[in-house]
Amino acid sequence: MTDRQKIEIFSGTLRYRTVSRQTGEVFDMKPFTEIAEYLEKVFPQVHRNFRKETVGGGSLLFTLQGADPSLKPIMLTAHLDVVPAEDGENWLEPPFSGKLRDGRIWGRGAIDYKVGVSGMLQACEDILEGGFTPDRTVILAFGHDEEVGGESGAAEIVRILADRDVSLSSVLDEGGYIYSFPWMKSDAAVIGLAEKGYLTLRLTAHGVQGHASVPELNTAAGNLCRCLAELEKNQFEAKLCTPVEMMLGATSDMLEESLITGDHSPAPAEMMHIIEKWPSGNALVRTTTAITMIRGSSKENIIPASPYALVNFRAVPGDSSLDILNHVLSVAETLGVDVQYEDKNQIHEPSGIASMETVEYGAIEASVRGIWPGIPVVPGIFPAATDSRHYCRIADNIYRFEPVHLGKDGLGALHSEGESISVEDYLNAISFYTDYVRRVSSV
Repeated sequence: MTDRQKIEIFSGTLRYRTVSRQTGEVFDMKPFTEIAEYLEKVFPQVHRNFRKETVGGGSLLFTLQGADPSLKPIMLTAHLDVVPAEDGENWLEPPFSGKLRDGRIWGRGAIDYKVGVSGMLQACEDILEGGFTPDRTVILAFGHDEEVGGESGAAEIVRILADRDVSLSSVLDEGGYIYSFPWMKSDAAVIGLAEKGYLTLRLTAHGVQGHASVPELNTAAGNLCRCLAELEKNQFEAKLCTPVEMMLGATSDMLEESLITGDHSPAPAEMMHIIEKWPSGNALVRTTTAITMIRGSSKENIIPASPYALVNFRAVPGDSSLDILNHVLSVAETLGVDVQYEDKNQIHEPSGIASMETVEYGAIEASVRGIWPGIPVVPGIFPAATDSRHYCRIADNIYRFEPVHLGKDGLGALHSEGESISVEDYLNAISFYTDYVRRVSSV
């Protein structure tokens, strides 16, 4: 298959509006059925050799049995679903066009995360065409609701595999990238050994509903705003978890010269206070506080009786959901603001830390160095959430790495207007997954 054909296949996946929806919203499953049919058509070798199962109505689970049943299986996972995008937004090309322009492939999901779905399947298709038989069982898992928590997709796949007594040697998911951090003078490939925790709290203030022409001196909305301001003012302490400490130690000589004081590269503890000035650096070293939704009254001349806000927290290892709750209560209770969990099913503690002393970590490292020579490979932590939070139940180690360049925009590129990936990055992603599967599935 030519590179042009591979690009066309990937572009085709971006044309399906596989948008996942929150509970209570209409979740259109038709695009998920259609993309599954499309994948069966364009990846015939995979569908002939892997056992395919549909899970939860839209997720796909592929299993290629290895020759040695004593070896634990490996999993590669990505997700079919994407966040919403409207044609009227500021896109250079329509978000579900899959258009090739200026050396880039444009469309919602180009980075997050149909590059993984298409790249992994293409890698396996190419390997199988060469008559490859793995020693170790290879599993591909593609969720259909990762963007809204993964409860019907990844969580259900975990339940199925657990019922079959499947124990995975490792999972490879998104969550590390080739970053151009603003404090570094060159790129680094960051392998996520861990993932931050996740928690959303609802803060509600109470008062008396009334007419805006005769407000009280202290309103419920005012108390809520004061509480939110105090939370932003009183951030969690910065701290170094092991993967970030290792990352900063390995990249200290890559620090922009304007940030270096003295005649030596700073130690990780010094670098921590340098990088926390940027949002992308702050997210690596601190449990973050993000005010995401505020609701008052339904009309501008009504004083609300019970205004509320949702505040999202991403916890570094060492901070628990209970630590976060107590921190918020210490501020909110003094202002008469109630605090509740927004969704107890979406409380996730920081993940465990994967080992660097495994075949899989070595394979990621070797594959990256073979494709992008000169780019340092370093451990790190992923500040957002992925389906891998579910797989930790059945996997010895979880690694987070997506072989694409994010550039200076960092994670902001994932859900951006104009989401796109370079042709070079997509073809390199196929090469990475091909090399990785060969390395970890053979003894």
